[in-house]
Amino acid sequence: MFTSSMPPKLRLTTLPNGVRVVSQQIPGMQSAAIGIRIDSSTRNEDPDTGGASHFIEHLLFKGTPTRTADQITDEFNSIGARANAYTSQEEVFYYAVSLASIIPATFDILADMFVHSSLPEEEVEKERGVVLQEILMNQDNPGRFIYNQFHQGFWQGHPLGTPILGTAETIGAITRERLMEHKLANYLTNATIVSVAGNVDHDQVADQAARLLGELPTGTPRGKKAASGYHVAVGEHMHYTRPMEQTHFYMGYPLPPAGNEHRHKLAVFNQILGSGMNSRLFREVRERRSLAYTVYSMMSSYTDSAGLMIYAGTGPERAQEAVDVCHAEVLRFCDEKVTEEVLVAAKEQIRCARLMALDDCETQVRRISNTTSLLGAPEPIESSLEAIAAVSAEEVREVAQLLFKDVVPRVESVGPGEGPGLPR
Repeated sequence: MFTSSMPPKLRLTTLPNGVRVVSQQIPGMQSAAIGIRIDSSTRNEDPDTGGASHFIEHLLFKGTPTRTADQITDEFNSIGARANAYTSQEEVFYYAVSLASIIPATFDILADMFVHSSLPEEEVEKERGVVLQEILMNQDNPGRFIYNQFHQGFWQGHPLGTPILGTAETIGAITRERLMEHKLANYLTNATIVSVAGNVDHDQVADQAARLLGELPTGTPRGKKAASGYHVAVGEHMHYTRPMEQTHFYMGYPLPPAGNEHRHKLAVFNQILGSGMNSRLFREVRERRSLAYTVYSMMSSYTDSAGLMIYAGTGPERAQEAVDVCHAEVLRFCDEKVTEEVLVAAKEQIRCARLMALDDCETQVRRISNTTSLLGAPEPIESSLEAIAAVSAEEVREVAQLLFKDVVPRVESVGPGEGPGLPR
């Protein structure tokens, strides 16, 4: 049960032009965070605009008709705000953390960038070099490299498999005009969510959003869909040979899309499987077998697809053993119920983590934006915790049997030699 006597107050307002404003009011906090999310990203890109969403994310900080790039940075700095952004497969999110009292001033700068960014030609050329270096950096980092390769392989043939950064070829060739066309076609009112968390006034933010985002073009972006009957690419393995000391691998299993009826059971399943030092993967792979320093599981959830992913880095001579052990731990859930002690501890870990996250406005502004987009409304913390508390050991086993029994995962690895194959 949710035990807080004063849960955060959530409100959602849809403005007349279609922009949604969602807030989580947490009285007594000095800090606050505000974000603007656009529900359009790599899955909305054409072949010649691969990486455009991420490129535009960089360029929105580079100037508007009334602010230069330096002025944007200086204004955030002068009011004590910290701004940033990120791009995922289905969204681009611009946000800033500041004192609650200066959220209006912070929002004014963010909104100017979001609506009026001019993508100056000289900044496009300078930032092109930055993005190309980012692509090379990800290629050189084995963990990032194999994550990106796994994502493209797991969702091959699906718009979600498009590389977020694009390629050296697409980034090297795309013009400022093509970038602006992409922005104008996708930064639309029905795909825009303003989220704010902290000791803030919802009505004040909604009024400001109506004024600052009133010039956004109306409509909904053209999102690309997978072909009818599409399935993620499992039961395959791919290895990339590199002269390294370790072999890094991801293995993955298909899950139902975000917002599915099993999501709370899967949260408990993932906590027990591979989240933290008490997880089965940590204990079996690291503590008992000394196979890896880092091993964990995670869920990547999107509007029409999702996957359970397991990562480990190990010696090349024991990589196959590590793959086998990780897969065996997944299947173990199908054969036996977790003990009540393990179940209670996992649910308490989730409860405490989510309650402690209420003190982090940056985390909360992302969370309410994400749940508003994927579920249609922000999910109250008390509702999610009550659903987690209600999960039984039998339900964890049932969802494991439903989703993982007889499934052969996809395995992608990088390192010396031939690499591991599929689990035996």
